[in-house]
Amino acid sequence: MSKSYWLWLMFSIPVLAEPQRDPFQLPSAISCVLPVISPADWQLKGTIGEAGSRHGWVVTPQGQWLKLLPQQILLDSVWQVAHIQARQLEFGVVGVERACPPTTSGIVLKLGKP
Repeated sequence: MSKSYWLWLMFSIPVLAEPQRDPFQLPSAISCVLPVISPADWQLKGTIGEAGSRHGWVVTPQGQWLKLLPQQILLDSVWQVAHIQARQLEFGVVGVERACPPTTSGIVLKLGKP
């Protein structure tokens, strides 16, 4: 047998062994798991500013104070400040697939509540 036959056989078997995926269907492995690092344990200490230009102040469980801006992305580029209102701050998960259930929608911190 020729050398080219063996090369063809060696490279074609792995290709033929792979299952074919329907390109019109969503991939079966969609990451819908909430990230391990989250702002759920943070405490909102206050907001300042007017609608559209508010800043939020939070304290982490380690005692670190953070000034947050609207649309700011944080915690390994996984969470985003979605809305800052007079007495609450909302975070959304960045990059979660739209096919995921709504339980991955985000976290809301309210003033005066841990």
